[in-house]
Amino acid sequence: MSYEFPELLHVDDTAYHLYGYPLDRYLVGVPDWPRHRKTPWNSRGYSATWAVVDDMLTLARLDTPIDDPLRRLFPDIAGPVPACWVDGLLHACHGERRHVGYPSRQIFDDEIVLEVKAGRVTRQWLLDLRQVPDQTDEEFKLSVPEFLWPARLRGDQPKPDDG
Repeated sequence: MSYEFPELLHVDDTAYHLYGYPLDRYLVGVPDWPRHRKTPWNSRGYSATWAVVDDMLTLARLDTPIDDPLRRLFPDIAGPVPACWVDGLLHACHGERRHVGYPSRQIFDDEIVLEVKAGRVTRQWLLDLRQVPDQTDEEFKLSVPEFLWPARLRGDQPKPDDG
């Protein structure tokens, strides 16, 4: 199992972690495009930074092993690239990661969902999830194997210091 690093999404003055990869759909038509060596944490071979500017999703930055990759992929567009190939929902998060409920589900303090049609953000939902309660001890015990339980749940007593 690998862990993919999220891309960055800037909305207003907040940077979110975007766990979708909107550029992948565009790159299907560009198979010989130079990429970084694939790793367990980046199987796509690039990293992108996105921004919402005037209700338009834009590709603001692209990191690859080539110079000026935005200019190479989009030679007719100067500056941030309107992501007109993107349709659907984008989900991003910001803040502390927590586990709630059974089965365990990861949530963040702040989450954002963008509805995008041809690159234009048509709706957005800002979710403040700080008040969602964390897992109870019983929910946690049911959601992970016993060897991952903290000592207080296993009934282990801390060893006194041999001061």
